[in-house]
Amino acid sequence: MVGAILLAAGSGSRMHGEVADKLLHPIGNSNAFILSCQSFLQVDTVRCLVIVYKDESQLVRLKECLSPAISAYPHRKSTDILWVQGGAERQDSVWAGIHAFPNEITHILVHDCARPFIQAKTIAQAVTEIIQDRAVCVARRLKDTIRLRVEPINEPLLPTTTRTLDRTNLWLMETPQGAPIAWLREGLERARKDGIVLTDDMAAVECLGHPVGMLEPDYPNPKITTPDDFSYAEFLIHS
Repeated sequence: MVGAILLAAGSGSRMHGEVADKLLHPIGNSNAFILSCQSFLQVDTVRCLVIVYKDESQLVRLKECLSPAISAYPHRKSTDILWVQGGAERQDSVWAGIHAFPNEITHILVHDCARPFIQAKTIAQAVTEIIQDRAVCVARRLKDTIRLRVEPINEPLLPTTTRTLDRTNLWLMETPQGAPIAWLREGLERARKDGIVLTDDMAAVECLGHPVGMLEPDYPNPKITTPDDFSYAEFLIHS
């Protein structure tokens, strides 16, 4: 059976205090948290959702927000949704989410609720891949040129040695990302023991030497990170 971890425990530090909780901030008549949950609730092959929250105050607001939305999916049971408190780092939150699943969950997707425009069709595609014991992530081919600053300098305008990277095989990582739950559990455990900080879920799978497939959507799947991102989100929701 397939489960999904929906991450809502981020600090939102790059909002610089302009938005109290970016996941609950209005986008049209909804918000990033609800839009993310609705997409996963539409996919029947995702049998269980684990929502990772930040603190008790946020938990109350998330539950209040989600309750009326669930009524649109009468086939869903309350036992389909589990709640667990996250940790200091992303990988700590994923770790907590993994251990909240019932034993029958064998494959999982991990999604950042700050990407509210993920569509159910993409989630279903990802499920089809991971149940074949594959690792897969939603990702996008890089269009821009990337230049590496070989000599790290704090002041961007100061000239320094740089190197242009070949963008042919460079991809921008998005979510959801998924794999057999055993792979993610083992990879995260190895990272914890080695003191490695992971910012991407597939990095845990790569720790074990497993290959990762890329699933490129044909629509925007942006992440809300700064206050300016809400303008783009409003544009997308009304498009």
